[in-house]
Amino acid sequence: MPNLVDNKCCTGCQACVNACPRSAILMRENEEGFYFPAIDEDKCVSCGLCEKSCPVLHPMERGSANQKAYAVISLMDQNVSSSGGAFSVFARYVISKGGAVFGATMDESMRVKHICVESIDDLPKLRGSKYVHSFVGEAYQAAKNFLKLGKFVLFTGTPCQIAGLYSYLGANRYEGLLITIDLVCHGVPSQAYFDAYISKLQNQVCDGRRISSFRFRKLDAWDYRPAYSLNDEKKWNVVRLEKNAYMGAFFKGLPYRENCYQCQYANLDRVGTFTIADFWGIGTHGVKFSHRIGSGVSAVIDNCGLMPSLKVELEMYSYIEERSVEEVLVDNHNLKGAVSRPKNREQAIADMLNPQISLYNYAKKYGMLPKSKFKYWVVESIKTIIYSMGLYNIYK
Repeated sequence: MPNLVDNKCCTGCQACVNACPRSAILMRENEEGFYFPAIDEDKCVSCGLCEKSCPVLHPMERGSANQKAYAVISLMDQNVSSSGGAFSVFARYVISKGGAVFGATMDESMRVKHICVESIDDLPKLRGSKYVHSFVGEAYQAAKNFLKLGKFVLFTGTPCQIAGLYSYLGANRYEGLLITIDLVCHGVPSQAYFDAYISKLQNQVCDGRRISSFRFRKLDAWDYRPAYSLNDEKKWNVVRLEKNAYMGAFFKGLPYRENCYQCQYANLDRVGTFTIADFWGIGTHGVKFSHRIGSGVSAVIDNCGLMPSLKVELEMYSYIEERSVEEVLVDNHNLKGAVSRPKNREQAIADMLNPQISLYNYAKKYGMLPKSKFKYWVVESIKTIIYSMGLYNIYK
């Protein structure tokens, strides 16, 4: 029988599942809602392909000697994308070549998973941040099938998911056909943790109506406040105070998968062709940035020296300006190290999964409520004015 990686180190990338020729590996959910591979002994023939495909057992060789950084602002999708819309820029380029784009979507049941799109009209499914661990499923197999046909592929995900793709592909990296984008990642909560939060939120705010959609960030501004809509209405309701306990816990590092606290990718030794993130603090740490930043700016790190050959075509969809890697590093802390593991992590996850604990009690227990509600509402009112009137650029 194969020896898969220990659960404390497993990233849940599902490379082993995709590699198994006998479909002998299933992803099983643990008590915290995280998925881990389980081998069906009746189907397994001990071929070892699952072990060979594991990026934890066989880490990729990585280097950062020739990295260059860029500020990217989409000219077409900035107001409907997180940050500056860099993902949409690369996606448009690949689709224009007849290619396929893989990334995370949140479906109608608010489950986060990887899917493939092949048209510009379907790109909205992949836009926007999803602070939930995306279920890869058979996406690696689908990507490989496209590549074997000579089709361009863009694959976006967390660094461990990109490492999983490359480990699954093995020696053939399909250079010239495959572009990968790894995200600067804090860590990933489980789908079950998110589902429990939505259930608590719905019990508190809905009065019989249902939460039909949820967004983690505003798509036309650098606004980190989540919002929900009810009964498929177009109106978005911003979540505040205890209602924002999910993101409060997220930024405290409470609900992450165990391996996230020892992430081997939380540094500049990246695995993707490109790395993308919010370009926090652009223009405030050295060279002035003269373009508007009110709707966000993407930081793009070129890890393989590919940007010069793509830049002319990418500029059909975007503004691109070379910046320094050091500037990107200043405020992107997860490029400098993994999040520290909170001592109360297990209890925090168990409390969110416990239907008897309200969002208010959860937020109070884990220190997410403001000391002064008056000061909180003053700040919130100012934020609302800044974002709604397009004043963020002036503020910065």
